[in-house]
Amino acid sequence: MHIFVYGTLKKGNSKHQLLNGSKYLCTTRTTEKYTMIDLGRFPGVLKDEKTSLSSSSIYGEVYEITPQTLEILDHYEGEWYFREEVDLETGIKSLMYFLKNVPTVNYEIIPNGNWTK
Repeated sequence: MHIFVYGTLKKGNSKHQLLNGSKYLCTTRTTEKYTMIDLGRFPGVLKDEKTSLSSSSIYGEVYEITPQTLEILDHYEGEWYFREEVDLETGIKSLMYFLKNVPTVNYEIIPNGNWTK
């Protein structure tokens, strides 16, 4: 199975080690447009039906993962996120995490869909 990551799980970021042993496939972006927000130490992506904010394709990395790694990622993403299958420009279908709710804290929209910290 595949996971599409766009934040702290990407190479060089604080939680990338959770993908330890997973095979990196490529860097790509989503075919659908979503709203990416910056929550400070990490980003989140909202599905468009939950918001009227601006949207764009989301940039990230694709990894081939095991069911055990998916369990680890589900635990890490916790109650804030849910996962859903998305289509990527490379033709790959992949799981991706979305925020469950629009946060009530202050945040900035990332208009180009590419979180870099």
